[in-house]
Amino acid sequence: MLTMLCVDSDLQRLAQIKQDLLPLSATLQLVEATTLYEARQLIVQNSDTFALILCAQYLSDGDALSLFTHSQCQIIRKIVYAQDPSTQQLMNCINQGNIDYFFPLPYQKKSLTQLIETQMSNYRITHHQQKPLAEHAQSAPFNETRLLKPTGFQDRFLDYSLYSDTELSNLVIQSLYKILENNDEHNVRRRYHANHILTREGQKNRFLWFITKGEVLLKKRNAQGETQDITIMQAGSMVGGMSFLTEEVAFSTGIALVDTEVLKVDNAIFSQIMHSHSALLAPFTNLLLRNFNRRLQHSISTELALQDTLKSLDVAHQHLIESEKMAVLGQLVAGVAHELNNPVAAILRGSDTLISLITTLLGHDNKSEFSQLAQQTLQRGLTVTPISTSEARNRIKHLLPLVGDKNIAKKLVNMQLDKEDIPLQIGHDFSQTVTLLSQYHQAGTILRNSNVCATRIANLVKSLKHYAGQDSATFSATNIHEGLEETLVIFENKLKNYQVIKEYQQLPQIECHPIELEQVWTNIIANAIDATKGQGKLTISTVYLPYEHSPKVQVIIEDNGEGMTKNVLEKIFELNYTSKREGNFGLGIGLTICSQIIKRHAGSIEVESKINEFTRFIITLPVFNAYIENERSALISHQFD
Repeated sequence: MLTMLCVDSDLQRLAQIKQDLLPLSATLQLVEATTLYEARQLIVQNSDTFALILCAQYLSDGDALSLFTHSQCQIIRKIVYAQDPSTQQLMNCINQGNIDYFFPLPYQKKSLTQLIETQMSNYRITHHQQKPLAEHAQSAPFNETRLLKPTGFQDRFLDYSLYSDTELSNLVIQSLYKILENNDEHNVRRRYHANHILTREGQKNRFLWFITKGEVLLKKRNAQGETQDITIMQAGSMVGGMSFLTEEVAFSTGIALVDTEVLKVDNAIFSQIMHSHSALLAPFTNLLLRNFNRRLQHSISTELALQDTLKSLDVAHQHLIESEKMAVLGQLVAGVAHELNNPVAAILRGSDTLISLITTLLGHDNKSEFSQLAQQTLQRGLTVTPISTSEARNRIKHLLPLVGDKNIAKKLVNMQLDKEDIPLQIGHDFSQTVTLLSQYHQAGTILRNSNVCATRIANLVKSLKHYAGQDSATFSATNIHEGLEETLVIFENKLKNYQVIKEYQQLPQIECHPIELEQVWTNIIANAIDATKGQGKLTISTVYLPYEHSPKVQVIIEDNGEGMTKNVLEKIFELNYTSKREGNFGLGIGLTICSQIIKRHAGSIEVESKINEFTRFIITLPVFNAYIENERSALISHQFD
C-alpha cells in the first residue's frame, strides 16, 4: 500500500478530497496536513514513507513551491492544484519545484481518482527501477495488470481551456530561457537579421525553431513552380515542427521578415532538455499539438473555401454558357419574329375580311327561316363554346330517340342545335338539311381555326419579341378553357387518332398572361403526343378550388403513354434536359420554360407518372395574382409618368 500526503489549509476541501479518494483506500493511505510547517515536519519524519504529495498551491503559511523546494525525496510524485493560477506562478512551480502534475479547480471526482492511479503507477515504476538488484529478488511481484492497464485519463499538464495559445507558448519559451540561463553552450538562443532563411522547402531540416521575437514568412512553390506566400508566423510560434519530428524534408521555406530572435533546438539538445526537465514535456507536447491542430484547422478551412470557390466558379461558368446560348437564341428569335410578322399580319387581315364578307353575303338572303338559322350556325362555328365529353354524350343520348340517327344527333349537339326547331331547306329532307347546316358550321369552324392559328402565330411572334426584349407580354382576365380549346385546335390533325376526353368544371376567369399559359398547354400536349407515339388517350380536366382567401384553379393533362422513370422525373424541369426519343427534336428548354411561366404566375406545376400507364401534369394557378397586380400597377404608373 502506498501513502499520499494531502496538504490544504481549506479543511472543507481537504475533507472532500478524502471522500472522493475512498475508492482507492485498498491501495492508498492518506495523511493530512493543513499548514506548510506541518507538512514539512511530516516529510522530515517520514521521508521514506510518502509516495505522493497532493498540495494546494496556496496555504495559510506559504505555498506549494516552498514545500517542494525543501523536499529531499526526488522520487515522490508531486501534484499541485489551484483556482486560476497565474502563468508566472506556474512557471516557478515547473522550474523550481519540479512538480509532476497540475490541475485546475474545480475538478471532477472521476478525473481525480484516475489521475492519482496514474501517478501511483508512475511512482511504482520509478521506485522499482531505483531499487538495488538484491531487493528486486526479494520484493513481491508487481501487479502488471494495474501498471499496464490504461486508465483512460488524458494525462496532460495544462488544460486547453485554461491558457491561450500565447500564454502556453510563453510558458514553454520562458521555461527554456530559464533552463538555458546559465548554460547555453550550444548557442540555442539566436538572433537573425531580415531575409535570413530558417528552413528551405524540399531540403532536410534538423532544427525546431521557437520564434521569441519578430516575424517569419512561410513560402511554398505551386504546381507551376511559382513561389507563393503561405502565412506569417509571429512570436510564440514554432517553425519546422513537422519536419523536425518526422525527419522529412521541409514542407515550406521560412524567411525572417524583420530582425528576429529564436530558440534553435536540434534533436540532441531537445532530448537532453526533455530528459533533465521532464515537467516541461507535457506543456511542450501540448503546445506542439496545438500548433499542428491550428495548421490542420487552417488547411481544412482553406480546402473548404477552395471547394466553395470552385463550385461557385463552375456555376458561374455554366451560367455564362447559358447566357451566351440565350443571347444567340435571342438574336435568332428577333430575326424569325421579324420575318414572320408581315405574312402573319396579312393572313389575319385576310381572315378578318373573309369572315366579314361571308357574313355580309349571307345577310342578303335572310328572308327564310333556314337562311337565318344557317347564318346563326355559321356564327356558332366562328366561336368556341366548350362542353365536356360527358355532357356531349348525355345530350346525344337524350336527342337520339327524337332523330333516330346517332350521326345526326352528334352533328346537332356539336352545332348547339339540339334544342332548336330545324326548318327544312326547300327541296331537302331533314337529314339533308342537317348536313347542309353542318357545312355552314364547318365553314365557320374552318374560318375560326384559320383565325385562331393566325392569331396564335401572331401571339407567338409577340411572345418571341418579348423573349428577345423587343415587346412586353400582356395580361388579362382569361377563361382557361378558351386557351385549352385553342391549343387543341392547333393539334387537331395530330390528335385525329386520339380519344380526347375533356372534363371541365365551371371556372372563374383568372388574371394571367394568356399567351404564356398557351405556351404551357402546347408544350405539355406536344410531350403527351410524343409519349403516346401518335395514338392513345388524352384527358384534360379542370378543377375549381374555392379556398376562402386564395381561390385557385387546376388544369390536369394526362396521357396513357409510356410514363417516366424516377430519374427522369427528377430532371424533367432542368435546363437542357430532354427525354425525346432518337429522331425527335428537343432543345430541353420546353418544360423549363413551362416551370418558369407557372412560377411567374405564382402557381405550381407537378408531375406524376407510372411506367407504361400514365403521365399526369397538374398545374395550379391562383385566380387573383399578386404578381399580375404589381405589373398592372407598374404599367399604369409608367403611363402616367
